[in-house]
Amino acid sequence: MSTGVSPVRLWRAVAIGLATALLVTGVVVYAAARLMPREATGVVDGGTHTIPRAEIARTVSGQLSLPLRNGPDRVRCAGDLRPVPYTVVRCTAHFPTGLERQLTVEVIHVRHNKVTYRRLTERR
Repeated sequence: MSTGVSPVRLWRAVAIGLATALLVTGVVVYAAARLMPREATGVVDGGTHTIPRAEIARTVSGQLSLPLRNGPDRVRCAGDLRPVPYTVVRCTAHFPTGLERQLTVEVIHVRHNKVTYRRLTERR
């Protein structure tokens, strides 16, 4: 029994459907990555009275690795983060492809010894 649809039209319809599905998937993954929380809370180190740069680097590295596994090899921050609102520290993420991404981390809230900070959105 013939459906009356030529094989060329059938393949074209399948190709268009597949391309549409891939495009939608890409948009969803991109949106998820951009909308993921960029905030974290750390505890002030008792000796230095700062959030250590190693803790900030671990947090930023974890944020950049989601929702995919292609995160940075390492993240290095210029210094520790003082527990003062709007204080910033600059960090650099080094990716396996050789790409380096400059980031800024800012304190947004301090309560007792807990500091909430966020990774700011980079402008390209």
